[in-house]
Amino acid sequence: MVTRTVILTNNSSSTFPVNELCPILTVDLAALSHNYKALQKKSGTAKLATVVKADAYGLGIDNIVPVLETAGCKCFFVATASEANALRQITVDNDIYIMNGLTCDGEALADKKLSPCLASAEEVSRWITLCEKRNSNLPAAIHIDTGFNRLGICPDDWPEIANQIKTSIFTPQLIMSHLACSENKEHLKNRSQLEKFEAARLLFPDVTASLANSGGIFLGSDFHYDLIRAGIGLYGSVEFDTADAQLQNVLSLHVPILQIRNVNKGETVGYGCDFIAQRDSQVAVLGIGYADGIFRHLGDLENKPARATVAREGQILPLIGRISMDLTTIDVTDFEGKLEKGMMVELIGQNIKLADVAQRANSISYEILTRLGTRYKRYYKQSDKP
Repeated sequence: MVTRTVILTNNSSSTFPVNELCPILTVDLAALSHNYKALQKKSGTAKLATVVKADAYGLGIDNIVPVLETAGCKCFFVATASEANALRQITVDNDIYIMNGLTCDGEALADKKLSPCLASAEEVSRWITLCEKRNSNLPAAIHIDTGFNRLGICPDDWPEIANQIKTSIFTPQLIMSHLACSENKEHLKNRSQLEKFEAARLLFPDVTASLANSGGIFLGSDFHYDLIRAGIGLYGSVEFDTADAQLQNVLSLHVPILQIRNVNKGETVGYGCDFIAQRDSQVAVLGIGYADGIFRHLGDLENKPARATVAREGQILPLIGRISMDLTTIDVTDFEGKLEKGMMVELIGQNIKLADVAQRANSISYEILTRLGTRYKRYYKQSDKP
């Protein structure tokens, strides 16, 4: 196995001295490609689009999107028009949908073949007017609400909009909705939304249909329709059951030890003196903090014990004390082996899963990813067979 490693940063204005100790975020692009293909296999006859909003969930569209294209992806979803414009610089011909709807001048979108997901009667009307002005069926999706009560066209408006479209030059490329509880297979909302989506489809016959996100893939083939929108599932560590999909971990985060110090029994560590040593201890100071996206309440806070751990050589080590802006402390008293300044510990990876970190933070994997800061060295690793 031949491994190529590219070193990049999330902030092009940042430069790192060769010997600087800082967190290292590694993205395994081969695992990303594997996961796309694995999810496509689970999607049956449906095509698999990918959601790359928020800079590909914080991992960088410049590196993520070309890998997905090579793996076979021909359709992408983002949240905003600005994200769509940036994505169009990377993928010239593939479909790009804007999930937040028609939030800007439609002329600019039409010029670059960017497709808004029209989420109201007003947006549909504006898009039809633009189509008529240009005498062209401009690409766009119809986003209907099936009970999420977020963005989407309300059921009362479906018939009127369907009739309006029938008498216009505009034919939607896609009819879509979004599942509220797809991570919970037993939730009654899934079936309720499916039934409403079926009713909406009768008003828009022969239009490509999309309901399922990553979690929806595993709800069954009746949720798949023509197009599935995969997001968090691409990165392997998720909170829902992925059955036998054999998804691989894409992300790892390793943090340097900046100092190891002795702490006597009864002494405190960190702000607020929330951690009091119950024995003579050894404490390692790590070069990462909440400015890097590490949730502050993962550490000791106001008499609530720390929830997070790190790993080194397969050994699990607990966080202690408060997480500060730039530094975190761990108890290494019981570590078996040698530790010294410059050694790395795993915060996310093979031993500490992304989903586990999210659970300990009372959060979700999406939030952990999108909060990752700009002070990491980012490694994009691609493995090729010789």
